[in-house]
Amino acid sequence: MAPTASTPDPRDTRIGRVAASVYWYLMVEAGFLLAAAPGLVGLALVVPEPGSIPLYALCAVPFAPAFSAALYALRGGTRGPDQNPWPRFWRGWRMNVADVLWVWIPVVAVGAAVGIGIAFGPAAGVPALLVVISWVLLAVLAVWAGIAVVICSWFSFRARDVARLASYYLAARPLVGLGFASLLIVAVALTFFASGWFVALTASIFVGFARVTARPMERDIEERFLAPDAAADAAHERGDQPPG
Repeated sequence: MAPTASTPDPRDTRIGRVAASVYWYLMVEAGFLLAAAPGLVGLALVVPEPGSIPLYALCAVPFAPAFSAALYALRGGTRGPDQNPWPRFWRGWRMNVADVLWVWIPVVAVGAAVGIGIAFGPAAGVPALLVVISWVLLAVLAVWAGIAVVICSWFSFRARDVARLASYYLAARPLVGLGFASLLIVAVALTFFASGWFVALTASIFVGFARVTARPMERDIEERFLAPDAAADAAHERGDQPPG
């Protein structure tokens, strides 16, 4: 029975809003696992040894498009007319997969090269200082990649413009970089102390925190780098009230 003027919509109650949020996160998690399934299956089959680093890199390729689609799906949350997260997730995947891969594949390739240097450097006589610098470079690259994937997920910029914007926000807005670095540390810690599968099964929660962390950057991009009409459309997509 449809709600009347005297019967409040159950979705507007506190329990209804909590249930809707849980439903969205569960559906987005399911979409992430399905989109990332080739990589997850590959990781389960790869032998964990330094020589398998290129295979690990190959398995990581599907993760960024899946993460991007989850970001797109959660951007507007449960607000607005689009109340079904499943088609929204796959619409975001189709829209962003090419742009994300243009950024992500070079990152994975560079990360693999740095990882090989870290794994085999001591045996080859590489100084310990260079190994430490390589670890720092790998961490900075991971944070930069997270920022770049967020930008690709929410905006349509050329790949080189995404790279410039990600570099700018990494250097000029340290709180954004620190937020993504914190998520990276938590993910690495959970992988080490629990399991990588635990991180995969809670990916939608990480996406939710990434969305909150990137919100100041998102609004700054809308104000500084988008035309007024495009900024208004982005705010509507996010679920904000239109200006006026």
